[in-house]
Amino acid sequence: NCFIGARSEVVEGVVVEEGSVISMGVYIGQSTKIYNRMTGEISYGRIPAGSVVVSGNLPAKDGSHSLYCAVIIKQVDEKTRSKVGINELLRD
Repeated sequence: NCFIGARSEVVEGVVVEEGSVISMGVYIGQSTKIYNRMTGEISYGRIPAGSVVVSGNLPAKDGSHSLYCAVIIKQVDEKTRSKVGINELLRD
């Protein structure tokens, strides 16, 4: 019971736990960094339950460039549920 937005790809055995929302255009593979904005942690291959994920970039240590990552921006709340709930109505 997750929401995965248009043009998003979740591949290579990545686990998306229950109730998560993946925004449009997010690409996640086993080697994709997943940055949790709330904790500052970086993980790979697993989206925790109830996460809201968008695409983003992380800077290199030397600041010379940045690379793509997925960013957990918050936990699902009522506002998020109401936005993705519209899709459930359309599918009924």
